[in-house]
Amino acid sequence: MSAPPEEKDGGYSLLELIVAMGIMSVVLVVVFGGIMQVYSAVNRTEGTSFARDQVAAAFRRLDTQLRYASWLSSKAAVPVGGRYYLEFALPTGCRQLVYDNGVLTLASWTAPAAPGKAMVVASELALMPGTAPFTVITPTEQPYASASAGSDAMGSGYTPEFYQIRLRLNATVGTTTIPFDTLFSAENTTRNTNTENPCSSGRPSS
Repeated sequence: MSAPPEEKDGGYSLLELIVAMGIMSVVLVVVFGGIMQVYSAVNRTEGTSFARDQVAAAFRRLDTQLRYASWLSSKAAVPVGGRYYLEFALPTGCRQLVYDNGVLTLASWTAPAAPGKAMVVASELALMPGTAPFTVITPTEQPYASASAGSDAMGSGYTPEFYQIRLRLNATVGTTTIPFDTLFSAENTTRNTNTENPCSSGRPSS
């Protein structure tokens, strides 16, 4: 009867371990690279969604206010203490829109009282480079230096019938930036709207 074959228990050689570790390192680099790309894409998508929500919420809130304004301050482009103010009047009272350090707020009051506590309209905002957040266009102005593009182009001689307010801000979340550039017409104003109003308080909101 022949003897059983001798079992080998020598283990792995150093060369085999180095080769296996090299292959595993390549696999880990590929896997972690894919995970990081997915994570970055998810963050970018969430940032874009949040920024769009900020823009949509701000538009809805301001549209219900500025559309029915009966007076707009013409001093909106001048910052006071690093903050930008826009005061306007509604049939129901006075309003003050403030941009300060990335936050857009709205305060309400009845003249001659001071502006009340401000409510946040939108946050995570930033100024567009070299551009004020609020620009008031009066019915006597011709805001377009040349004709705009498109089928609804405005010529250089265009003059609005109502006071208009242009809001220009960037909604920024992480690396995602969405511009907010919207023009509102104050439909309760006319060419004869008085430039002075009791709602022009000149006092900051609390």
